[in-house]
Amino acid sequence: MLIRFKVSNFLSFDQEQELSMIAGATKKKENHIINEDSLKLLKFSAIYGANASGKSNLLKAINFSKNIILGGIKFNNSNFYCRIKDENKNKVSSFDFEIKIHNKFYSYGFDILLSQNSIKAEWLYELDKDKNKEILIFNRRLNENININKEYFDNNEDILSRLNVYYSDMKEQDTILFLTIMNRNKDTLYKENINNNVIILKNIYNWFMNSLIIIFPQNGLDNTTFFTSQENMEKINKIISKFGTGISECKFVDSSMQELQASIPPNILKNMIDTIEGAYLNAEKNNIKPDQQATIRVNREMYIINKTANEYLVKKIVLKHKNNDSEYSFSEESDGTQRLFDLIEILVNEKSERVYFIDELDRCFHPELTYEFIARYLNLQDNNSQLIVTTHESRLLNFDLLRRDEIWFANREKNGPTELYSLERYNERFDKKIDKAYLEGRYGGVPIFETLFPVGGEDNERT
Repeated sequence: MLIRFKVSNFLSFDQEQELSMIAGATKKKENHIINEDSLKLLKFSAIYGANASGKSNLLKAINFSKNIILGGIKFNNSNFYCRIKDENKNKVSSFDFEIKIHNKFYSYGFDILLSQNSIKAEWLYELDKDKNKEILIFNRRLNENININKEYFDNNEDILSRLNVYYSDMKEQDTILFLTIMNRNKDTLYKENINNNVIILKNIYNWFMNSLIIIFPQNGLDNTTFFTSQENMEKINKIISKFGTGISECKFVDSSMQELQASIPPNILKNMIDTIEGAYLNAEKNNIKPDQQATIRVNREMYIINKTANEYLVKKIVLKHKNNDSEYSFSEESDGTQRLFDLIEILVNEKSERVYFIDELDRCFHPELTYEFIARYLNLQDNNSQLIVTTHESRLLNFDLLRRDEIWFANREKNGPTELYSLERYNERFDKKIDKAYLEGRYGGVPIFETLFPVGGEDNERT
């Protein structure tokens, strides 16, 4: 789970800005809260702001840091620092995550000099919320020895020796993080020391890889196996008709490899087949039932590929509408319906502990559908996932739906840096029409037009 994210000197963020999922003083809607011992965390946050206010830049910062953690620096990022100030070119950009894993809290982050594509520092701490203190796990600076808390690893000489050897091999590398190195071909280390705290290096990495999900407007969830589950399909059919799309049922029908080959570029299909083959062989090797499936979206169609011992079976999704026995292909559905399928896992995968960030949740959605999506998410029972969205949909600004601390604003004035803040700052009454106040500019985060052009008249004539 996410507690806080902090970023500085990245795109439109100059000084450090913070998104916090820690609940405020609001006592309303306690079902929106996940209680973690002495810490209360929010399940949901909505971020508002004008175009170019920096809402999307927050998600880009999270996505950027995730990619660095998982794979190191692979591209030229030299222009990603906050170019509002010339001096920022020579300042580090900082990314820091406070997260909860297995009932413990951690702070992990790094500093990078973007103009040189060079990682300068990295740290990992366990956070003791009861004692209000940080417990060092490791920190390091480029070209310096790593500082490892020996007691944290039970003074295990074998583990400490291996950690120092691994670090010495990458000490002068400035394009990769120590956490990344510790998750490359290190399975033996973790299997042999399953009861030692060294496993946290694997768990932190896995959180970024599997639990932190960022969805931009042009993408959906990377749910390659989600639709292959019959249980999930049954859940989808129970709720899909509630969204006013006219759909009463979705199911998969037989297709063919020939149809798929005609629809998808050969290199993409080959990569998918290679992945399925590898998973199939690995399952056989580990005496697991070798039944490998994957979902693929192409040309607005959705296919399932199922690897069996002798062949590949291909199916594709079709949909039935109310009061109509005909079957419709996925490509015939509206952009809004397809977008809903892109995100529906969030509403169906109830026991997920994922953290979902969605940029422009309301893209292609009717306002009522956007409202219904959020309302259904907030009413999920026994759900420890978190959902953070950027949106322009003012209908969500309603105290009947949201808490005060679930509403955030990204604001920029005169092309300056982005400021990120919560509605908690304003301590508004719960009978306040906050959507109206927001659109009037009370909280910032709305566009300010320097010139208003009247409709008709001399000032609006073209020459």
